Amino acid sequence: MLENFNSVLANTTHALKRYAKRAFAIRKTKTYGLRKKSRMSAAIVSVSFIIGLAAFASNYSIGYTVKVDDKIVGTVPTKTEYYQVLDEVKSEVETISNIEFAPKASEEFSVEIISKDNFTEKKELAENLKATSEEMEEAYVITADGEFVAALFNEEDAHKLVDNYLEDFDAEENITVSFSPEVLIELSYAPRGEIIDFDTAERKFSLGECFKHTVAAEETAETIAEQYGITKEKLLTDNGVTEICQGMVLSVYTGNPIIPIKTVEYINGEIDIPFEITETEDDTVYEGQTRILTKGKDGKKFLNAYITRVNGIITQENIIESEIISEPVTQVQVRGTKTPPPSHGTGEFIMPTSGRLSSTYGRRWGRTHAGIDLAAATGTPIFAADNGIVVESEYQSNGYGNIIKIDHQNGFVTYYAHCSALYVKAGDVVAKGDKIAAIGNTGRSTGPHLHFEIRKDGNHQNPFNFIK
Repeated sequence: MLENFNSVLANTTHALKRYAKRAFAIRKTKTYGLRKKSRMSAAIVSVSFIIGLAAFASNYSIGYTVKVDDKIVGTVPTKTEYYQVLDEVKSEVETISNIEFAPKASEEFSVEIISKDNFTEKKELAENLKATSEEMEEAYVITADGEFVAALFNEEDAHKLVDNYLEDFDAEENITVSFSPEVLIELSYAPRGEIIDFDTAERKFSLGECFKHTVAAEETAETIAEQYGITKEKLLTDNGVTEICQGMVLSVYTGNPIIPIKTVEYINGEIDIPFEITETEDDTVYEGQTRILTKGKDGKKFLNAYITRVNGIITQENIIESEIISEPVTQVQVRGTKTPPPSHGTGEFIMPTSGRLSSTYGRRWGRTHAGIDLAAATGTPIFAADNGIVVESEYQSNGYGNIIKIDHQNGFVTYYAHCSALYVKAGDVVAKGDKIAAIGNTGRSTGPHLHFEIRKDGNHQNPFNFIK
């Protein structure tokens, strides 16, 4: 059977021309005028016939009517087009469900001459094919730029879901919010298991963007989490597991909106210019710790502009006017490479500074003085009395002022109060003798000094009983 009727018409037209030529050659009449008239009539008939055939060829073609389970699903110009659409449907269903799509029965093709205007559109053919599967059901399908998002039983619920979701992103008056892709709600076929009710769909939208990730050999929870920009803990918690293995299919929630959100913000005023951070390695600082050498400071600029963002990331800036008011100050910091010390203390303490003893442990002014005071000039270094982990490094309004607390992991905790500067932060591991702060006069203090305490299992101790 011929696949292309146009070539048939071309061959037929050529044959007709040859036939007409032969006919003119064998017809003989005695009267020249009659011969001329006869040839003209034949030519007119032949040309008309050819024109008719050409018009027919331009509007009609040999094609196929396709049936599945004795029901017509469409008409196609070639079998290839049908199988292309079938493969697209299989791929689409596979991306949104764990079922393998297949029509209810094998397709049957019948050859027909079909008006070119009557070939079935690919989208309609795809829907007709979906309808032949017992695994598919009609629903109101939400798509974003043609990609499946969700399928609901009820049209009103589908529109309500989309409207409510967009309203959740409404912000200030100077910001307009819309979807970045084209969002459509259409009556279509979807896998039965993917059609959900409103409450389930609302929970799905609240969880945000989700990827299915099959764990490959050599992959770890850490590498997968890093790939998607989330934490290992979140990955494991979202999947209800404590460890992963090869072949496991994980649901990865990135935290991004399930449908990308576009915002256009109109700015007309001063805004911050974020400072940059430069970092170098330092082998005098412990690994995992950083030290700020120059503190960064945001700059300022006047801006009159429209800023477009998709999921919070700037994609376009339409700047009307911009003027720098103050330049930002780059933050300079170092990242430690030194091997950290043991976090457990020895139980023996050194004197934390070189100051003069100005107050001892015990009763003072009618109450217990819980530590010792060591007076020295502001800025005098303070050292960790033993190995441990910094648990606090901040200002406290209870009289201690700037204070550092170190947990020595053996029941002992040391306090260093009234500091003028704090050089370590909570979580840092320090070794005995490390510089951690500087003497100051913050909090309830009558002059620059260090208030030093040692506590054992939460109880005050006389520091001199433990200082060696």
